[in-house]
Amino acid sequence: MSRRAAGVWIPLDQLLALPLPAEALATLWRESLRMLPPEASRERQALQQVLQDHDRRRVEALCEAGDIQAALSLLEGLAASLDPEALAALIGQLMPVLHRHLVERAGPDPAPELVADPQRADQLWMADRWMCRLEGLPHSDSDLRRLTAEHLCRYAAIAWMAQPGPPARWRAVTLLQRLLQLLPESREWALPAIRDRLLQGVQELERAEALADPQHLAHLLQACAAMEHDPQMSPQAREALQLAVFRGHAALEVWQNLQSISPPAP
Repeated sequence: MSRRAAGVWIPLDQLLALPLPAEALATLWRESLRMLPPEASRERQALQQVLQDHDRRRVEALCEAGDIQAALSLLEGLAASLDPEALAALIGQLMPVLHRHLVERAGPDPAPELVADPQRADQLWMADRWMCRLEGLPHSDSDLRRLTAEHLCRYAAIAWMAQPGPPARWRAVTLLQRLLQLLPESREWALPAIRDRLLQGVQELERAEALADPQHLAHLLQACAAMEHDPQMSPQAREALQLAVFRGHAALEVWQNLQSISPPAP
């Protein structure tokens, strides 16, 4: 005959109010949740709610402490359990903190070594992606939110323009295109920057010895082609962009043809 494992059972309200450190208490709640029988729906709901509240406070604390990578990674796991309004409220609380860490502390003219920092570039990319997500959720818009979005996107674009490699080039173009929507007056420098990155991808494909990355060039071509019909683009900028897109498609087609007739590597 099987024997039930020995254990100590306490009422739910006492379990939720145990005077333990937050992380230890959360571990105990998770283990209790795991062991609940299927019929304990009230207890399950209560434990899920307190764990959700714990993770939300943890996200806020990590963000305040400057551990942005950990905060946004935890937010990713938490987001699925939050309703749209709660998620929008949490992202809205985090954005001023992210702005303080990533924009205000860098100043209006960030040092070159700060701009080139790949970890900070990753954090800015994640912050901008969460801001995009906020824009798709029910939230109250404001001039401050729009300004925060523009600052995060602009600093992220500058950071990714300083990173090497095709994936960084694609992220830079993605951010620059978003910046054109948030800050139309950035066209004077953002459009040439987009065109330059497209041409860099084309030139890499045209060099026989290059480690070509046609997948990222295809992403760039698709992104840049979508801009050709922008009514606010000057004729000169449109012509330059169309020429870059044409060269890109031609280089990509040549590369694909060469790949199809090249003998397999021994």
